[in-house]
Amino acid sequence: MPTTKVQLGAVQETLLIPLWARAAENNQPDPILRDPKSAEILGQIDYDFSKLAKAEGTQMGCCMRGWLFDRWVSAFLAGHPDGIVVEIGCGLNTRFERVDNGRVLWFDLDLPDAMALRGRFFEPTDRRRFIAASALDPAWVEIVNSAGPRPVLFVAEAVLIYLSEAQVRQFLALVAEHFAGALLAFDSMAPSAVKNQHRHEVMRYYNARFQWGIRDIRAIESWDSRYRVLESCTFWDVPKRYHRRVPLLMRLLYSLPPLNNAYRLSLVRLGRE
Repeated sequence: MPTTKVQLGAVQETLLIPLWARAAENNQPDPILRDPKSAEILGQIDYDFSKLAKAEGTQMGCCMRGWLFDRWVSAFLAGHPDGIVVEIGCGLNTRFERVDNGRVLWFDLDLPDAMALRGRFFEPTDRRRFIAASALDPAWVEIVNSAGPRPVLFVAEAVLIYLSEAQVRQFLALVAEHFAGALLAFDSMAPSAVKNQHRHEVMRYYNARFQWGIRDIRAIESWDSRYRVLESCTFWDVPKRYHRRVPLLMRLLYSLPPLNNAYRLSLVRLGRE
């Protein structure tokens, strides 16, 4: 099978990092995520993944993050089996394959170049629809709303950290205005992590840069009275049997402040149900 050349913008190119991480995880005897689709895609992409080969922390972190987001999506679908899930900045994510309940209406949204690449490996269906647009472009709102009134969960994995605070505020306000009561799952990092991103083991290979940092995620509740943080967690909230794969020194360091709050995943409600 011919391989696919990758032509992506700076931020969009980072979608290849979690793809590689999930594909590599399949080789573990007890994988955090089982994702044969990602391994299949990886084998069809013409790209130098060798620069990521030694990034063990990033590889495991991407899978931990994916597992935690999957948990929130599965919980949402357990309570709202006919609900809507909107994957913001979907890249080459395979979450639909991992959590589909046979009833959810799913929207994959990303910038046009990322969606063009996605179209090489995934096909839209009646229940899975593609939107090529910026998350900040209000045009996509009408597409999702055309599905009718249903509970909605937005998932923005490794997306908001590449936006400025003004853009993050703009996105949250857009969702709150048009999807009152919707849930949003996203990740964030402390300002110190943004400042020291040059130390990140893989970001040195990419032109994309983290922009948004927030010390206490509950501070967003002061942005708008409609925002409520429902849950907030870290990588250590995955099953404990996976902790032993993390080097002992790293486990100790990231259990102490301020590193224990350097990176968080949060579930927020934007408005009343």
